[in-house]
Amino acid sequence: MQRFLSLILILIIFPLTGVKAQDSTSVPGWDNQIYLGNKIAFGKGKWKFSGELQTRLENNFQSLDNWYIEFVANYLIAKNFEIVPDFRYTVKPTKLEIRPGIGILYKFNTDKIQFVNQVKYQVDFPNHGSIGHAFREVIFLNHKYNKQIVLTTIAGFIYRWCPQWNGFQYIRVGPGISYIFDEKHLLNISYFVGVENDTENWLWAGIPMIQLVINVAKKDKYKYTPAYYFDF
Repeated sequence: MQRFLSLILILIIFPLTGVKAQDSTSVPGWDNQIYLGNKIAFGKGKWKFSGELQTRLENNFQSLDNWYIEFVANYLIAKNFEIVPDFRYTVKPTKLEIRPGIGILYKFNTDKIQFVNQVKYQVDFPNHGSIGHAFREVIFLNHKYNKQIVLTTIAGFIYRWCPQWNGFQYIRVGPGISYIFDEKHLLNISYFVGVENDTENWLWAGIPMIQLVINVAKKDKYKYTPAYYFDF
């Protein structure tokens, strides 16, 4: 336990210190951001539900990018497939946004490895401005190191289109680690390196993500192995 806590501190401190030393002379347009989330999960049988409150900071952790509340439902439609409708309410400094979406998850499980491919379509309804559309694909390769630790690698993109612009908006890749305290509590820590297209320039970012998941349903309530993934 002590060794794991030391690893957690390293994974948190390294992005906040070493990576923060990046400046415009080494990586043009580099920004340090951070995602902080709390998620509640529950379900039974072929259904799994979750609700998350997440805050995202940018500009070297000095400015609010957005915070949102998201509700997600997963339904097992076949052995290797889940259908995933979701709904997100986002508060940004300049506008509010409602985002319904629908996705399909393909998963392949072995005793130690889980491969997950998430494909999703979403519509963005802002309180002012144009309605936007987006398609995302994210791949997760998860390795169950032992009963308490899951190692993961994530890579994906978001393609967006609206009346004013269309193109790849985000491309991100990074490693992660999850620590399972018990059947109800799980801590995700990841670090993404990505590029963002602001419609004029490609901007680089380093993004640590810290997420606490509280599962209020016992493991034996699910009749299948849920896909392990999260919004990146």
